Amino acid sequence: MRFFARWLAVEYENNYFCSAAYFEKMANEKTLISGIEYKVRELIERYNLQSAENERLKKEVVALQAQLASLREVLNEKNNEFLKLTLANAFENKFGVEKGIQVIDALIKEIDRSIDVISQ
Repeated sequence: MRFFARWLAVEYENNYFCSAAYFEKMANEKTLISGIEYKVRELIERYNLQSAENERLKKEVVALQAQLASLREVLNEKNNEFLKLTLANAFENKFGVEKGIQVIDALIKEIDRSIDVISQ
């Protein structure tokens, strides 16, 4: 390549487009362009990988949020059950089993009446 470039430079001294400097500049520009193209392709590939990872993580977050909601619901049910057992034990200790059941039934009826009044 150098021989050809020198020959062109000697043959066409006054013509910049055929000089050795022109060919060196073009080679440098091609190298730069190739490097830029490589980096752009690498960035696009990284972007695609990150986008796929982002989508996977979004789906995982949705699944975990659904699992969390389910666990909270179970926790609320267990808390309600614990509260009922605690109340039942308290009434049993204070009034005895039979009287405790009667008091709980009366409270449930009162709660049902209150809900009916509120909902109307």
